[in-house]
Amino acid sequence: MLLKYLNQLEVAVREAEHHPSEQEYSRCAQCVAQLEEYLAGQMEPVQRRGHEIMATLIPARLFARMPLQVSRSLAL
Repeated sequence: MLLKYLNQLEVAVREAEHHPSEQEYSRCAQCVAQLEEYLAGQMEPVQRRGHEIMATLIPARLFARMPLQVSRSLAL
């Protein structure tokens, strides 16, 4: 499941980079929220690695455009 959610985020980020719009940024935020929900139920090593990978998937220019609550969760 972790790979599924990471792949969905990767696709959403790619779309947001190619077609920047509020809709695409919202899709990224939805993917992050879904991944955060999944990680919350996992063991600490899986949570940590999932967050590390998630942070590498989102470029800084896109990160700055994401909703504040998403940006805060990724900054931790």
